[in-house]
Amino acid sequence: MMNDFVISASGVEKSYESFQLGPLELNIEPGVVVAFVGPNGSGKTTLFHMLMDIIKPDRGEIQLLGNALGQDDVLVKRRIGYVPDLSYIEEASGRVEEVAQFHSHWYPSWSAEKWTDLSRKFELNPMTKVRTLSKGMKRRLAFSLAVAQMPELLILDEPSAGMDPFIWRTMLDEIREFANTGERTVLIATHTVEEVRRLADYVAFLYKGRLLHYQEKDTMLDKWRMFWVEQQTASGLPGEVEREEGVLTRIVTRDAAVTERALEEAGIAIVRRQAVELDEILHYMMRASVKQTVEAGTKRGD
Repeated sequence: MMNDFVISASGVEKSYESFQLGPLELNIEPGVVVAFVGPNGSGKTTLFHMLMDIIKPDRGEIQLLGNALGQDDVLVKRRIGYVPDLSYIEEASGRVEEVAQFHSHWYPSWSAEKWTDLSRKFELNPMTKVRTLSKGMKRRLAFSLAVAQMPELLILDEPSAGMDPFIWRTMLDEIREFANTGERTVLIATHTVEEVRRLADYVAFLYKGRLLHYQEKDTMLDKWRMFWVEQQTASGLPGEVEREEGVLTRIVTRDAAVTERALEEAGIAIVRRQAVELDEILHYMMRASVKQTVEAGTKRGD
């Protein structure tokens, strides 16, 4: 049932002159942190804009917090905290305190206590005019406002952009604390692998508008492995994504168990095993997608 999920997207597509997102199938259960990763232009911001009903999909259906997109729009958005890539805060003319007061009127779950705590941690002077803040300080403000709403769903589009390392760690701590209840859902678009490693329960990998992978992070890290063997093996082992011949043959696999079983059945001993780092996994996924696109284009041209 779609309503069992915080977010459900079915057959969703959005097309522009030089870019297409989808068709997209995605179901996100409540109480998880999902990291959306991929190069610039992969569709992360476009997807978030559709979830917030800023842009409309050309095709398909989206349900958000149990409601069809656009249904009870104001009531649904009061349950969502959103830090966009660019927000109205960039042009806000009031003081920090006035912007916070404005937010508190619109969001019934607003926590004055949480706002006070966040404004202290992120060094937000309530009397400072927002327009005088640096880009990094405006990101701190946008993040603090969204979290102080105490929403059911928190959507963060590159929230750490412009933050220094100390404040970045503070932000990660706050996201982790926010999600720790198991009742709130967080979506975060990021280029920072360390944010994925520290925060994510699931990883959604977007590339050129396509959702290449959606999987539990720990499962992904457990399944990807590098194996070294002494002799050459037949190419195309189950799960294999790359091999490199040398004194030892190095094999990269997306499914360690099936590859290891195939090697064992062939009587080939594994000399060494190594985990594959998250950024390397994403690199291999992207490269495999490019290869598939080229191969598909070659077949169409035959």
